[in-house]
Amino acid sequence: MEVFAPVCKSFKTAKRGEVCRIPIPGCTVSPAAPGAATPTVIRLPHINAELFRQFILYVYTAKLMLQDYRVFEMLTLAQDMGVLELRAACEDHVISTLSVDNACTFLTAVMDIHEKAGNPKVQKVMVQPINLIFRYLQNRSRVQVWLYENISLRIEGHIVGFDEYMNLVLDDAEEVYVKTRHRKNLGRIMLKGDNITLIQNFCLEEEEVWRCVLAWAKYQAGVTQPTAHWTEEERARVCQHLSGVMGHVRLLLIDSQVFAEEVEPTGAVPMELSLERYRYAALHPNKLVDNDKRLQPRLTVNMFPGSQILRNDKLALQGILNSWYGVPKQSWRLVYRASTHGYSSSAFHRYCDGVAPCMVIALGAHGEISGGFTDVAWAKTSRKGGYVHSERAFLFMLNPANGEQPVKFDIVKKPYAICYHTDCGPIFGAGADLLISGNCNVNTDSYSNLPHSYDGPHAPHLTLFGDYNFMVSDYEVYTVAATQAHNNPILPSNGQAPNVPSKVKYDRY
Repeated sequence: MEVFAPVCKSFKTAKRGEVCRIPIPGCTVSPAAPGAATPTVIRLPHINAELFRQFILYVYTAKLMLQDYRVFEMLTLAQDMGVLELRAACEDHVISTLSVDNACTFLTAVMDIHEKAGNPKVQKVMVQPINLIFRYLQNRSRVQVWLYENISLRIEGHIVGFDEYMNLVLDDAEEVYVKTRHRKNLGRIMLKGDNITLIQNFCLEEEEVWRCVLAWAKYQAGVTQPTAHWTEEERARVCQHLSGVMGHVRLLLIDSQVFAEEVEPTGAVPMELSLERYRYAALHPNKLVDNDKRLQPRLTVNMFPGSQILRNDKLALQGILNSWYGVPKQSWRLVYRASTHGYSSSAFHRYCDGVAPCMVIALGAHGEISGGFTDVAWAKTSRKGGYVHSERAFLFMLNPANGEQPVKFDIVKKPYAICYHTDCGPIFGAGADLLISGNCNVNTDSYSNLPHSYDGPHAPHLTLFGDYNFMVSDYEVYTVAATQAHNNPILPSNGQAPNVPSKVKYDRY
């Protein structure tokens, strides 16, 4: 309590006999008896435990590590506790990092906080960030953005109306409303030029894009029956309308079962494209990297929240790492960042020892992005040399200097997958194929002796960071998010694709 009192306004303004005033229903403060050894208990049931640990770290050390999807929760906590400096830091983070890539992440998070907040003061605090993000998007009419249809109602008119915004973005757009099983109100699809913009969902899957397009075509053709009950004349009318927009649907991203049961029966997909779709589905994940726009997700979701390396124009590289990991939509949690927690080898081991799996993402002095994955943890071992066996570890280059596609290097000498050494940061391979030194940002002791324990396409002719020895500007270590830690990582040892549950099936239009 002695630490909180000078920092938190909620403790400063407490009345006689009170320890703290937190005006949130369900929050309680239980003062300890005078002279008792038991601590004062503060209950904040609406606050995430990990978030509160970060808050405590800030109070004790002034160290702050903000993540896009959690920044507004921290802002709310700062408001509750009366830590004005922390609240200002959260607002500064949003202003300084706001971009096209993370604007929707911010807006989703802030709207969620705004709706759940029972305290009018907290709701009022959320209005300013909502305005900021919305106006940022409003001023970028070329950006495709997914927004809630009744957003202006939810924040009681504090921002420009939704329809006014859509007029700025999609002049003369053609609209059709579509009902889905997930919501009572209607979704909206807007078709204009080369763009298909869908409103109501921030993370819309390509299956839902197809269903909306099909519903639009049926509406235009005056057809109300499900596909299986179409007459040939109705099928021809629907296909006529679909022909103009099929090129904008990324059919190669649609789930195979949905494609077979909902797309092909319409007769709107040429045989050549159907065959290409099945060939694509049969490819090994290592071969799925492609610049073809049809293979790029319509909306990039930040799967490595808080990353300062895989952000902005590098955000799409997250999907490549997940494809190699074997769980395309895996979410990750930041464990360690050298520029935040310290560049020393002891800092790396303090945060990362015993953590698995780990994805190490390093930024070279000249912009190279390379690193490695291990499904086993760095930890002290009785094995000679400190090596740890792995069946699944790999190294990678995400932006080769020659302009080639990202490259993955699989483990070939499995007993030497990683190495534990207290005087170094992460070590991969007995070569070492990749070693990041302590204080890697001020020396060139880091090096890569690839290929040795790892190998892959063109490995003898490539260097992970441009030279044998190199300097690392920063590196981050991620592990799987707690809610998805049970997922089966990467490929089983037999090399087959992991068992991924089928997508939810919907009633066919």
